[in-house]
Amino acid sequence: MGLDLALLNTIAAIAAIALWLNAGKKIAFAFGFFAALLWFWWIGLSFLYTQYPILAPFAALVVAFSYAVLFWAIAFLPLWARVFAIAFAFSWIEPFGFAWFKPELILGSGYFSTHSFAYPILVFSCYFFIFGFKRARDFGYRAACGAIGAILLIVCFVLPAPKRPDFPALEIELAQTDISQSIKWEPADLPRQTLEVFELINKAIEARKDTIVLPEAAFATFLNRDRALLDKLALKSFSISIVAGGLHLKGNQPYNSAYIFKDGEYEIADKVFLVPFGEASPLPKWAGRWINTLFFGGAVDYQTAAKPTDFTIKNYGFRIAICYEAGIEAMYKKSPPYMIAISNNGWFIPSIEPTLQKLLMRLYARRYGKIIWHSSNESPSEIIY
Repeated sequence: MGLDLALLNTIAAIAAIALWLNAGKKIAFAFGFFAALLWFWWIGLSFLYTQYPILAPFAALVVAFSYAVLFWAIAFLPLWARVFAIAFAFSWIEPFGFAWFKPELILGSGYFSTHSFAYPILVFSCYFFIFGFKRARDFGYRAACGAIGAILLIVCFVLPAPKRPDFPALEIELAQTDISQSIKWEPADLPRQTLEVFELINKAIEARKDTIVLPEAAFATFLNRDRALLDKLALKSFSISIVAGGLHLKGNQPYNSAYIFKDGEYEIADKVFLVPFGEASPLPKWAGRWINTLFFGGAVDYQTAAKPTDFTIKNYGFRIAICYEAGIEAMYKKSPPYMIAISNNGWFIPSIEPTLQKLLMRLYARRYGKIIWHSSNESPSEIIY
């Protein structure tokens, strides 16, 4: 079954790009609309936890229409320019700052290489086939275009990928929690959640694990302001290294962060890439403040770190990624061979969001030769490579 699916995914990837290149304006508009809607219909689910849950379907429609207009605009270009737009535009055009629409993702589940050149080369391969068999007038020209297309197609399969690193000599416990988003931030439920986290830590210690990785917002509080809780975690870290999500308040500026406890000490890794609208508004400041006041109870935007945080556990280098940024390619560049990712996917359950996140992580893990330990709330925790 896995072999059949990989073959089907490979054929579907070629067919999708060929159809996209050939699409007229109306078809391109519909193509963009439904591609984005099926890809991102879950975005609106986060509105279910605001004072305006009725807006949930409209959020997805706004995103879908945005991509529909973008696809429609590309269809106005001549074929030679369209191929460049389809091959490269989505590397830097990100409506509303949301960076998870990556057409190259279709390569990660088939037989194609995950090299960064594979997707644009595949687009050019389809272009030469289409131009040769549809627009070239003489047989010799058609044959030449077909040969170039075939060569480029073969290149897409054989582009080299970096070797996956060996697994570290560490026993890592990947914790998974199942706390509904409807109660995740309820003050009355926080003691129970904290108790559950310490039960997971104690079980990992009993199992003689070296490290435990807990999800994003495992501690749904400004952890750096809770001295008693910090001391308790620091004491546990003499027995096991702990990576856990928690909020961080610096002055009056909030951060979404991960806390790394080792040998009685801790460091804080602040998030670098924030979710548009959910954590920070991509709009001008005055518009962002208006959106936050109207839809998010006046909450202020999270702040960001200047760069990703790298750390070591027993001399093994790791990079930390928090939820959305685990699907951002920049997090994988110039990084250690191992990554720890933590998520709270309760915002989008039930939906395909955890699957999309996993596909993005797998694509970049293979492209850059990484191993990822991903701990999540409300979706499976797993090792991805």
